[in-house]
Amino acid sequence: MKHPKTRVLISAILMLFSLSVSAQTQKMTLSQAVDYALSHSAQAQNANLDIKNSEQEVKSIVSTGLPQVNGSFNFTHNVQIASMQLPDFISPAVYGVLINEGLLPQDRFRAGMPQTVQFGAPSSLTGMVNLNQLVFDGTYFLGLKAAKQYVLLSEFLRDNTHASVSEQTQKAFFGALIAEQNVGLVDQSLINIRKTYEETLALQKAGFAEQLDVDRLKLSMTQLETQSLNLKLQRDVLMKILKVTIGMDVNAPLELEGDLANYLKVAPTATKADIQNRPEYQVLQQQLIMDSMNIKRYKVGYLPSLTLNASYQQNSFASEAEFKGLGKTWNPGTSYGFNLSIPIFDGLYKQAKLSQAKIQLEQDQNTFRQTANSLLFQAEQSKLNLQMQERTLATQKQSRDLALTIYETTLKKFNEGVATSFELVKADSDKTAAEIDYHNAIYQRLLAQIELDKSLGNLIKK
Repeated sequence: MKHPKTRVLISAILMLFSLSVSAQTQKMTLSQAVDYALSHSAQAQNANLDIKNSEQEVKSIVSTGLPQVNGSFNFTHNVQIASMQLPDFISPAVYGVLINEGLLPQDRFRAGMPQTVQFGAPSSLTGMVNLNQLVFDGTYFLGLKAAKQYVLLSEFLRDNTHASVSEQTQKAFFGALIAEQNVGLVDQSLINIRKTYEETLALQKAGFAEQLDVDRLKLSMTQLETQSLNLKLQRDVLMKILKVTIGMDVNAPLELEGDLANYLKVAPTATKADIQNRPEYQVLQQQLIMDSMNIKRYKVGYLPSLTLNASYQQNSFASEAEFKGLGKTWNPGTSYGFNLSIPIFDGLYKQAKLSQAKIQLEQDQNTFRQTANSLLFQAEQSKLNLQMQERTLATQKQSRDLALTIYETTLKKFNEGVATSFELVKADSDKTAAEIDYHNAIYQRLLAQIELDKSLGNLIKK
C-alpha cells in the first residue's frame, strides 16, 4: 500500500501535467486565424444563426398552406336541463277534424294551454376532428417566393458579416505580428549594443577606450531596454485585441506564425474595377427584389381567397341518470364546406400600403445607385493607395539596406578605433529605426492590400 504522501505527490504531478497540456500554446497563420474567427466570433455565429432563423421562417409560412387538423373533446353535464314552452298544436288539430266532419259545433272549440318541455340529456360527451385547408390565396403563394428570397438576403448579409470579420481579423493579426517583429528588432539591437558595451568596458578598464564611449553605449543600452519594454506591452495589448476579434479567450496562449513580408501579394493588373462580388452590393440588389415582391403582395391582396372546412364528430348521451349509458352508444356527424372571401372595399388601406411600397422601392433604388457609385470609387481609390504604398515600401527597403550598410561600416571602424562611440550609437539607432520603418511600410502595404480585397469582394471564399 502506497504512503499517503506518495499518493499526494503523484496526484500533484498528474495535475501539473494536465495543466501543461491544456495550456499548450496554439500556433496560427493568417488563414488559420481567419478560419478560427469565422467559426468562433460572435458576429459570424450570429450571422449563421440568422440564416437558420430565416429557413425556419420559410417553414412557418409553408405550414400555413398545409392542412390544419385539430382534435377536441367536450364533456357536458346538465345539472338542470333547460326548458322551453311550446304552443298547444295538438288540440287545434283534433278539434279541426271534428268540426270539419260536423261532429262538433265550431263555437265549442277551446284551445289548450302552452306546454313546458325539456330537450337534452343529463350528460353528453363529444369527440371532434376539424380540418382547415387553404385552397387558394394569392398572398400565400407570393409569400412562399418572398420567403425564399429572404433566405438569400440572409445569406448575403452573412457574407457581408464574414467579410467584415475577415477584415478585422487580418488587420488585428498584422498589427500583432508587426509588434512582435519590432520587439525582435529592438531586442537584437539591444544584444548588439550590450555586446559592444561589454567589449568597450573591458577596453576602458585596460586603458584602451575612453569613459565617454562607455557612458554613451550604456545610455543607448538603457534607452533600448525601455523601448523594448514598451514594445512588449504594446504587443501584449495587440495580441489580446486579436484574441477578442477572433473569439478566443484573452488568457489563452497564442503564437503567430509567418513573416510580414511573406503575406505580401502581387498587386492586380486589372484596370477596371468590378464590384459585383461586394456583399454590400449583393445585399442592395436583393433588397430591390424584396421591394418588388412587397408591391406584388398588396396587388394580389385584391384577389379572393378560398378555404375548405371539414369536421367529423361522435356524440354520446346519458340515457336516464347523470352518467347512465354515457359512452355506450355513439352518434356520428360529418360536414364540410367552402368559404370564399372576396375583398370589396377596405377603406383604401391596400392602396395606401401599395403607394408606400412603391415609394420604398424608389428610395432603395436611389440608395443602390449611390452605393454602387461609392463602391466603384472605393475600388479605384484602393488601387491607387496600393500603388502608393508599394512605392513607399520600395523606398523604405532602400533606406533600410543603406542604414544597415552604414552601421556595419561604422562598427568596423569603431572596432578599429577610427570611429567614435557616438557615431556607432547613431548608426545603430538609425539602423533600428530604418528596420522599424521598413516593417511599418510592409504593414501599411498589407493594409492597402486588405482594402483592395475588400473593395473587390475578395475577403471571403465563395
